Amino acid sequence: MGLPYPTDLATASRQVQHYISERVARLTGMRVTEVTLAIEHLVSADGQERRRVQ
Repeated sequence: MGLPYPTDLATASRQVQHYISERVARLTGMRVTEVTLAIEHLVSADGQERRRVQ
C-alpha cells in the first residue's frame, strides 16, 4: 500500500494496524495482539513516485 507524502506516519501506522487486527479477528475469530508494519517508501500526493538521482 502506498501512503501519500507528506503524511503523519504514526497515525497512519496505528490505523493500518487496527484495521488489520480487526479484520483478522472478524475473519478467523482469533484475537490479534500485535501487527508489525514495515514502511518501505512513500508516494507523492499526486501519485507520481519520484526517485532521487545519485
